[in-house]
Amino acid sequence: METNFAASRDNSSREQTPKQPIYKPTVEAYNQWAATYDTDGNFLQKLDSLMMDEIMPFLTNIIPHAPKLVELGCGTGRNTVRLQSVPGARIWAIDNSNGMIELAKDRCHLIRATVPEALKAQSQEFALRDVLSFQVNERSWDPMKNADAIISTLVLEHIPLEQFFMVCSQLLRPGGQLLCTNMHSDMGAMSQAGFVDPATGNKIRPLSCAHTLQDFMMCASAWGFNPLWGPLERMVETSDLEQLGERGKKWVGVNAWFGVILSKLG
Repeated sequence: METNFAASRDNSSREQTPKQPIYKPTVEAYNQWAATYDTDGNFLQKLDSLMMDEIMPFLTNIIPHAPKLVELGCGTGRNTVRLQSVPGARIWAIDNSNGMIELAKDRCHLIRATVPEALKAQSQEFALRDVLSFQVNERSWDPMKNADAIISTLVLEHIPLEQFFMVCSQLLRPGGQLLCTNMHSDMGAMSQAGFVDPATGNKIRPLSCAHTLQDFMMCASAWGFNPLWGPLERMVETSDLEQLGERGKKWVGVNAWFGVILSKLG
């Protein structure tokens, strides 16, 4: 997936040679990334936020009043804050990075204080859990089960498809909804999640894979999920750059994102 750069024999060329990325376990990488996650100009996060403006109203219109909502991979709370204004919602925000969760807690606390009582979610809980180690009979996940909806944005890249749908199947009630977004495999063939460590200048990358939309939908069907919205593929366009920023330029003309809302069969 990555180009290997040979080490130069002379000092001048070595200084110009890009450093090879350092791959780290997902939890370690995201704990390290947490400090700069919201400020490093990640255009895919911005694109995802734009698309969530379109998807979330559809979801909130079809879920029941005062729903139980589970967010798989809440990160720093970029989308968890949207859930604070779902009236009566009981929210469980889950992540495997404690660094990310601590930032999400602060972010959501500030937002909840601004939401009128009549529109406010009933409760907000955070839980340190790892989807990759989920087991069917693990009791620590019981409070999140029988959810009315699951939201998972830009997380699937780090999870095998079978594991992801097994977890969603166990947590969702029959007829519940799954909103999922992810990096498109066209972009994934050329890049993946990662950040530059400001202390060392090293590119840090968690382990990941580029799931195709076709594979995703086939696995969803095998686990008893049917589409309600989408699937939609999103290409980066020149007109997006004002909102996506400088880092979006090289992705113009490339499918960078896909999203879908699925329903679990009864």
